[in-house]
Amino acid sequence: MSTITDIGTLISRNPEIHGGCPIIAGTGVTVRRIAIWYKQGLSAEEIVDRIGHLTLTQVYAALTYYHANREEIDADIAAEEAEGDRIEALNSQRNIQKQPTDRDLEVATAANYPSRREFMQLPLEERRNILAKQAEAMLQHYQEDRE
Repeated sequence: MSTITDIGTLISRNPEIHGGCPIIAGTGVTVRRIAIWYKQGLSAEEIVDRIGHLTLTQVYAALTYYHANREEIDADIAAEEAEGDRIEALNSQRNIQKQPTDRDLEVATAANYPSRREFMQLPLEERRNILAKQAEAMLQHYQEDRE
């Protein structure tokens, strides 16, 4: 006989974990993270594959919480993106102040990478291709430095 799970126990908040954001109980995985992947087109099953220690029940509980509290979670996502944009802008300013080498210019212009926000809007397969190209460029860079 299977045990009955009270779905109200699957999502929790703790001010000491992720600033009190709703999380999947017993984990550090935020509902926000699950919602982001869901909005990017991942199915519940794909999310479980991505985070192997979660169950399908836990992911669906997070998605249910997201749909019931969409305004709050979307505001959290927007705040996280705004913070990411702010940090990206700061790093861009620092990079502008630094005099780039010929190699820096070559790597930066070769791939024509999209901004963080544009990148997240791309289809999953296209994002994977971009990341694979970046990984290959990094690998070549570090192999050349060793020689």
